[in-house]
Amino acid sequence: MAGTGDLAAGRLAIPRCAVDLCGPAGKARSRKGRGGHAVDQIIAHSHAMKRTLAAVANIAPTRSAVLLRGEPGTGKDVIARAIHLQSQHRAGPFIKVCCDYLASDDIMRELFGCEAGFSGNIAGYPGDIALAAGGTLFISEIGHFSLLLQKRLLRILQEQRYKPLGGSRTLACDVRIICATEKNLEQRMAQGTFLAELYYRIHIATIALPALRERKEDIPGLVNYFFERYNRDNHRTLTLTEAAQAPLYLCHWPGNVRDIENCLEHAAIQARDGVIQQLPCLSGRCLRQRLNQEISRQQETVPQEAGHEAGYGPATPLWPGYAAMAGGNNDERHDRDGRRP
Repeated sequence: MAGTGDLAAGRLAIPRCAVDLCGPAGKARSRKGRGGHAVDQIIAHSHAMKRTLAAVANIAPTRSAVLLRGEPGTGKDVIARAIHLQSQHRAGPFIKVCCDYLASDDIMRELFGCEAGFSGNIAGYPGDIALAAGGTLFISEIGHFSLLLQKRLLRILQEQRYKPLGGSRTLACDVRIICATEKNLEQRMAQGTFLAELYYRIHIATIALPALRERKEDIPGLVNYFFERYNRDNHRTLTLTEAAQAPLYLCHWPGNVRDIENCLEHAAIQARDGVIQQLPCLSGRCLRQRLNQEISRQQETVPQEAGHEAGYGPATPLWPGYAAMAGGNNDERHDRDGRRP
């Protein structure tokens, strides 16, 4: 577990997971963040991130279920792994379920498993709850759960028991559950699509992850980390001058840490020598501006549907002052150089 000195220095080292499983039983492979990099560092120079990691250190040793809330790209996967590796279940597996890419029936089978012969399955499948025994089960988007799934999850949290699909036996489970969402659960609960009992159960231990625009003190550390990894992976020695970093503090970063990572990789690919003096967006070589320009126009012209969910995404337009800056200079134009990956 990291000490207070590491956190004060603004860079918290997170040991790699010893066991990382996913997929059907017997098939093990590395589970990495969506950005494609192994989770081993958390940059925390800002007060916002130091508060977040203090909450992690406080919550992780308990057995309580955890809810991670935040915009896309704020690092919910990274924080979930940090909780796992500071918990009583750190010796066990870390299993992630990507619910935002699965239909409700598929989520049910992935989580609870099924007996042999169920719904045409010749062989049974233990399910992620069984695979996560003694470890942590990370549910990436609980906002996609149907009411039936929510009721089943509530039973696990209350009784630590579940029943596989097509099975007759109720099984015990010892698993730490971490949920994450980008959805407005309060609105869904008011609409009757999210169980109040489950909401209050998972809201006991909640961590709100700050957006990158709320933790801009971390930008230099993130720049160094991403360039260290890029140079190592691509056998290069690229650096970014301090002057070239200045526009990074102006961008709204709608995709947060994942967004700045992609921006810096684009700059690295465009670099003609070992030192990047200017970001591509300032010389008109970044297509992300045009993409977000079109997205903002669409959001400004399409009326919001009645009952449309208010999520964590930034309000229209995607970044402040967009309309007023349409004819601004290059430095101003970089403020709208952000995208959601």
